[in-house]
Amino acid sequence: MKYYIKQKVFSLRDKFLIKDYAQNDLYQVEGKFMSLSNKLQLMNMDGSQVLNSKKVLFRFLPLYHIYSNHDEELATIKRKFAFKPKFEVTVGNKEFEVAGSFFAHSFTIKSGMQEVASISKKVFSFGDSYEIDIFDEVQKELFLFIVIIIDQVIHEQRKRNIR
Repeated sequence: MKYYIKQKVFSLRDKFLIKDYAQNDLYQVEGKFMSLSNKLQLMNMDGSQVLNSKKVLFRFLPLYHIYSNHDEELATIKRKFAFKPKFEVTVGNKEFEVAGSFFAHSFTIKSGMQEVASISKKVFSFGDSYEIDIFDEVQKELFLFIVIIIDQVIHEQRKRNIR
């Protein structure tokens, strides 16, 4: 199933809107204003929290923890040291690998050799815009949230490289 993620550009904090194939609003993601640990929340359109994340501070490579709405840890996302963007996602005892293209415009999420999702970033759009095709609908919310976190990690890295 295809989903679309669009970043809201004119906002003091990070905001994203997630739509389905028919362009119906499904979820919204908001970052906490001026948060050192880059806290993010995935919420239903009624504002109820589905997932949230926190970045572990003072690490060479970024590490995020994803929690349920009851603050139970569900997953971790760890940036790996590689020439192209690469992440390791752990969900319980299951490992996923997220591998990106050189310019970070396309990614695949794999469990072993099986692709569970593909992500492509639209090059010519106002604000970040992604299309994600999820083949494992059971964990769709988690995979959608992973896309947002990867976007945050890449933006943080680009900000550091500019200075």
